[in-house]
Amino acid sequence: MKLRNILFAGVLCLLLCGPALIGLASWGGVALPSWFTADDAAYLSGGVVEADPAAYASLEGFSSGEFQIAAEDAVGNCIPMKATALLANAALQRSAIETSNALFGWECYPAFYGSSIAEMPSRHRLLEIAEKATGDTLATASHIRDGLDALSLRHPEQRFFVYMGPDSMNVEGSPTAKLISNPLTYGELSSIFEDEGGHFQWIDGNVTFDEFADGWNSTDHHWNIQGAFRAYERMASALGFRDELLVPARLVTYDAPSFRGTFARRGLETRYVDQMIDYEFADFPQLSIIIDGAEASMDSLVHWKNYQAANVGANAFTSRYAEYFHTDYGLITLENEESDSRQDLLIVADSYSNCMERFLAVHYRTTYVLDPRHDDETIDAFLAQHQDVSDVLFIMRSPNMLAQATEHALEPEDMRE
Repeated sequence: MKLRNILFAGVLCLLLCGPALIGLASWGGVALPSWFTADDAAYLSGGVVEADPAAYASLEGFSSGEFQIAAEDAVGNCIPMKATALLANAALQRSAIETSNALFGWECYPAFYGSSIAEMPSRHRLLEIAEKATGDTLATASHIRDGLDALSLRHPEQRFFVYMGPDSMNVEGSPTAKLISNPLTYGELSSIFEDEGGHFQWIDGNVTFDEFADGWNSTDHHWNIQGAFRAYERMASALGFRDELLVPARLVTYDAPSFRGTFARRGLETRYVDQMIDYEFADFPQLSIIIDGAEASMDSLVHWKNYQAANVGANAFTSRYAEYFHTDYGLITLENEESDSRQDLLIVADSYSNCMERFLAVHYRTTYVLDPRHDDETIDAFLAQHQDVSDVLFIMRSPNMLAQATEHALEPEDMRE
């Protein structure tokens, strides 16, 4: 009994004093293993956050509660074995949810209590719970559609195309739609954008749930290369290149590292994994690359050499999509010196384009990829400076298509003067 009490007291002291000890070790420059600190929780929901209590160390900060929140975050960043604690707590909650689901038989259920990520064991995948079709969301979609139409009217010399990529929130047939009332579907959004009379061309991205399950990662919100390539075929055909589509030579599958994406990180789930896949082509043209004004190479857009050399992030929840393809940039320029085309393409996109913009670049002399989240230039201003652009193609999933950054990019340039 005495030994048990001593052990219990020791564990309790470690838990209570752990944050202070880790904080002192960090301040003193002592190297601790990442699993013992909060470092391994950096990618996880509830993991390491920016915390600066000193910035709110005032009467105003204390009365508003901001000092207390910052102090809690700072202490939380020093919890020993934080990643293990987060994952274990979620697993415990998940076990209770799975037990109760034996009575209800839901096809999917939350990854833990209060999570916006759902598990679908029958498909061995994670999903983001569907969004509600609120009046505000539908009004925003109509507003963005009007902005696209007005942009097209201001530039009659260019062709405008819009492709909205489906995701697990709105794909037709998603089981998460049964978990909420009045879910927002891809078809409902599509009906707003493809309204007759528009001056841009809507490229339908709708897929069945079976097609979605095959073409999107099971632990991440991004599509895999197969889903992205099918989307490329739709886009390139709409742009007029149906007879010139790329044909992959083979599918490359990387057995390592394991890919635990956005949904795994937010759902604190380790049981589901993806593998990174990519296509190889027999005769892919050499492209000259400029990223945010600096010269780069194709290796900066697709890091296949790093993966062949196993030069990858050690954290199990590293963002593999960004690691293999590339992270988000404000402006990427792809020059196709082998092209006979005299046309330039502007892609206005979010990270959905990161894995497949190179495919579209094959059909143009110059392809620009502008991400409104990282470049505040309006489309008007960009087109005024790049008058050889003949086609403008929007590629985004709905959260970014309806975001304020996109709205700002669509604004007439004279509204900013």
